[in-house]
Amino acid sequence: MNGIASLSGSTFERGNREKFVCEAEQAINFQFAETYEDLQSDDEYKIFKPEFTHQVFGDNEVIFGYKGLKVDIFFTVGSLKQFVRINYTDRVPQSVIVEPDNILKLLMDQTPSGFTTNETDFALDIEKDRQFKPPGTLIACYQIEDQNFEIYSATFENKEVQHYHNRLQTFILWYIDAASFIDSEDLSWKIYYLFEKVTEFDSVRYRSIGFLSSYNYYHYPNGTRPRISQVLILPPYQRRGHGARLLTAMYDDIASDKSIYDITVEDPSQNFSRLRNYVDVLKCCRLSSFQPEKLKQGFTKDMIEEARKRHKITAVQARKIYEILRLRATDVSDTEEYKLYRLDVKRRINIPFSKEKRNFKKLDKFLNKEEFEALMNSKSAENQHEFLQKSYKELEEEYRKVIERLSAHVS
Repeated sequence: MNGIASLSGSTFERGNREKFVCEAEQAINFQFAETYEDLQSDDEYKIFKPEFTHQVFGDNEVIFGYKGLKVDIFFTVGSLKQFVRINYTDRVPQSVIVEPDNILKLLMDQTPSGFTTNETDFALDIEKDRQFKPPGTLIACYQIEDQNFEIYSATFENKEVQHYHNRLQTFILWYIDAASFIDSEDLSWKIYYLFEKVTEFDSVRYRSIGFLSSYNYYHYPNGTRPRISQVLILPPYQRRGHGARLLTAMYDDIASDKSIYDITVEDPSQNFSRLRNYVDVLKCCRLSSFQPEKLKQGFTKDMIEEARKRHKITAVQARKIYEILRLRATDVSDTEEYKLYRLDVKRRINIPFSKEKRNFKKLDKFLNKEEFEALMNSKSAENQHEFLQKSYKELEEEYRKVIERLSAHVS
């Protein structure tokens, strides 16, 4: 049983019961183990916490039955083998009707690759991890300061990729809301893995950093259309530009493949949309159709075609990139120039309203006069204007964040 237990019929008072309820997010600690000594470390800078726990511990995101609970989950840095260690200062008395949550079972139910609770066995995993090599094909390398990183592409035709991905995707439960595991036997998946390459004396070892998964859908008549499904950079490595590097590597990997029409994205989060906008702007700002003098003439089919053919960017996304780059090229101190830009964007935002109004007019045949007037009043010009103003303001704020980041990379 998971959540705050109901103990009616027992002598265990509610006040005492609540003392044995722990917030799952606070109780769980993740840590990478590169040496055996890391298992004994209490260095808080090496520990990272989950963002979500409801997919393992239920909607209340609590663990019942323990005081002073610590659930330490260690991972080898390369192959991501797991070790779980549970400690607590007290647990509910055996006389209590309801059992405490079975933490190991709850974790195991959501960990298809399994884990060990034996420290000695995990010590051997740590030692073997020095021999871990990334699965797949090396497609890109880059440096950040004195650190070296490599990106590999892979499919599930390789059994090693299947096993590795099953271990890696455990993280999505903790960091992507409503995430689900992908089928590691479906050959339509293509995965991009990011690793840090560490040279130690005469040997090399690898640390897992993150991944991007995409699914190849059919595109008429004889092509494919990859859809990005999940992107995750592990918390210790976030906010260093790795996500942009990973997405760029995917673009570059398929850019010359004429069978691929374009790249779509499955239900993107706000953070991913911002990342995608940044990468796409970096790509498109160098294209001839997206130069400042052409941007001010308005959005064109040439922009759609060049963005798609060169970088597999969709028409809808090309429009968004046009708006960002046109804002960047607009002199906002010039009242008329800035006004023309705002009107151009608002016309695009207003398209759904225009379609809706046409549909409403068709309803005139089926509604009486009072019903039709009530419907039209609910969609008044005042409401429409308020929506447009709010939407435009939010959009420009998002665009400026992309432009600000872009300024650090493009003069």
